[in-house]
Amino acid sequence: MDETLQAKGIKIIRDKRDLGYKGLIKAFMERIGRGKCAIAVISDKYLKSSNCMFELVQIAKNGEFYNRIFPIVLADAQIYKAVARLKYIKHWEEEIKELDEAMKEVGAANLQGFREEIDQYTEIRNTIAELTNLLKDMNTLTSNIHSESGFEELLQAIAQRLDE
Repeated sequence: MDETLQAKGIKIIRDKRDLGYKGLIKAFMERIGRGKCAIAVISDKYLKSSNCMFELVQIAKNGEFYNRIFPIVLADAQIYKAVARLKYIKHWEEEIKELDEAMKEVGAANLQGFREEIDQYTEIRNTIAELTNLLKDMNTLTSNIHSESGFEELLQAIAQRLDE
């Protein structure tokens, strides 16, 4: 996908290529969140990753989520049934609980950065239902359809958005 889009003149910014040694991950993800277009390959792993979900939340926080997100939902992303989406909420509630309990085992003076992480998990927990509900409602096509068409519909949608 990356090569196809780049060949069509659409510059793709990716952490693996563009972050650089010692680049600040949080600042990079905030930058992605401000982009006019954001392609997200949604998988089960993505929906359980604090970095990926931070990025998705940043996209949502910067407004026009529907217009700016270009998702490709993989088969293992369990977003199409309500009960399955609830499992992601439960996952983030468990992450919050686990970190909160672990924080209680050390002195408050040693918790620099941990409070921010629990706040991040809470923000993910508070937005994941809304975001996955919107994603499940979008006709994102399958990854096979995208691959077989050379990502043509994705390219057209992005080009239209960039022309706005």
